[in-house]
Amino acid sequence: MSSSDRVILITTANAKGGRDEELRRLFASVAAFREARPHALVDHHLLLQCCNDPAASVDSIGVPGDVRVTSDTAQLPLSVARNRMLETVLAQEDLDDDLIGFPDDDAWYPAGTLEAVYDAFRDDRDLDLWFCRYGSAATWQPDAPWQTPSLQQVLSFASSNTVLLRGRILKSVRRFDETLGLGTPARSGEDTGFALRAFREARTARFVDARMIGHRDFDPSIRAKYYGGALLAIRRYGGSSPAGLWALGRKTLVWAALVARGELPVSEYRDALATTARG
Repeated sequence: MSSSDRVILITTANAKGGRDEELRRLFASVAAFREARPHALVDHHLLLQCCNDPAASVDSIGVPGDVRVTSDTAQLPLSVARNRMLETVLAQEDLDDDLIGFPDDDAWYPAGTLEAVYDAFRDDRDLDLWFCRYGSAATWQPDAPWQTPSLQQVLSFASSNTVLLRGRILKSVRRFDETLGLGTPARSGEDTGFALRAFREARTARFVDARMIGHRDFDPSIRAKYYGGALLAIRRYGGSSPAGLWALGRKTLVWAALVARGELPVSEYRDALATTARG
């Protein structure tokens, strides 16, 4: 079996977070992929946080025996948890043609989605990055066109759940920014920064403007909490190109409008701008 047959998935979960059912749904979707592509080797890494008894947690959740489970008694920032698993992945040889994904514990792959992306990466050796939208009613949509994404589409839709990339890109990007993401003062932006760097490195990138990976729907009422990290990620990794500068300016103006409508606290907006200026 060659490395091009391998799919590497990175997932972290709070062992006390009450998402056992969601995790089982993710495992079931990966098992369905295995059945549909029996020649593929799936290497699924799971880090259980807030976990004092790994064996009991694995048994309670029903983690499949072929999932690589590690644990920590603490609650880690999301970027730190992913990087811990990535250290193990990056230590492996022949990653160049592997397919890498980062599904959350409450994400899943509708039947057909992962299979189609896997096949596309095997057929097109220049394809390095693929992403789509996510949603609670996600389905595989075979007639949805695959398009070359703009930088703005990367910013808007390339989340950790929706991005699938080739191993050669992972070897270049390597890590999530540990000053960004849930569990850090920035509270978000780690997947935006990661996706922007991957986009810059990709020979060919494709975007599908359809909800084809499952995840709970975005809650607009909490978007203020994600503003600062996203703005900082654009500042750091959007580049100095016209597209990158436009994206930074657009983000600033859009959120200024939210402040004017009372949807974003002025203090949050001011703090985010100050942090971004320090960069």
